[in-house]
Amino acid sequence: MVFRGFGKTRAPEFPEGLVWLNSNPLTMKSLKGKPVLIDFWTYSCVNCLRTLPHMKRLHKTYAKLGVTVIGVHAPEFDFEKDEANVQRAIDDLGVEYPVVLDSNFAIWNGYANRVWPHVFLVDALGVIVYDHQGEGGVVETETALQNALRSPSVTSLPIIVPETLGLGRVCYRTTPETYLGYLRGHVGNAHEKLPDTEEAFDDVASHGDDVPYLHGHWRIAPEFVEHTRTTPVATEYLALSYSAFETNLVMGALDNREAVVDVTLDGKPIPASMAGKDVVIDAAGNTHIHVTYHRMYSVIRADHYHRATLKLGVKTAGIKMYAFTFGGCKS
Repeated sequence: MVFRGFGKTRAPEFPEGLVWLNSNPLTMKSLKGKPVLIDFWTYSCVNCLRTLPHMKRLHKTYAKLGVTVIGVHAPEFDFEKDEANVQRAIDDLGVEYPVVLDSNFAIWNGYANRVWPHVFLVDALGVIVYDHQGEGGVVETETALQNALRSPSVTSLPIIVPETLGLGRVCYRTTPETYLGYLRGHVGNAHEKLPDTEEAFDDVASHGDDVPYLHGHWRIAPEFVEHTRTTPVATEYLALSYSAFETNLVMGALDNREAVVDVTLDGKPIPASMAGKDVVIDAAGNTHIHVTYHRMYSVIRADHYHRATLKLGVKTAGIKMYAFTFGGCKS
């Protein structure tokens, strides 16, 4: 859609002093004369990761025609402010276009942005002419980009392939995004527990739907829950009963050292047909996730909608768990 909120407003200039990855610092002034596609994202956001292949394709296809794709990395969690974490993420994800770290939301506020992901298209005159929030809009975005490119000197443009994502999909109600820190989340058995303090949690007899529960020694911080003791075996855990096709969990280990999280589904190892890409199945058939640096980990990828209880067993101090996200659509 045309970005009607800005009308003929010119794109704000990038503030000085920000960290740029994959390029020297850029300015809107220096980019004037060709379209600029600006993508607000953050590397632990599942919706951003789902749209990333589209942004990478646009960069690969249109850079030779003078289009500049810029990723504005605006963090959701504190660990996403760390330059080394973001650099590792863009290397792992294969992002080759410029990324600017907007850790204090200077660019975000300049665009009056409120969501991830959010794409803005700036034309050759420096005017914002289009925006799209969230996933989808692939054809619309590319069409707007080609319209901004058309000129007497640009007569041949790539054929836009119709978007097939979402066609014929059946979507179900899933467990909502579930934060674990006390600022935005709720732990079912945290009554009378002090925040920011190591506490001993006892699991309760019955669990409410879509509510996380802790067992063992944990600290509930503003953004995450943290396991606080090292034990011989993984008898301490976080449990969550959820509904979805797909389950992801943002987490990380102390100092990015590898730590193992045992994962079970309804008390059993995760079946291979349902295991997310970060789940490892050992020789005995048990399922684990090897947690290192802070990012989103893929836990469940099922071909059927299901209701189940996920349990993440830990024995290492310093493992932090931030938020669950879920997918509820099946092609």
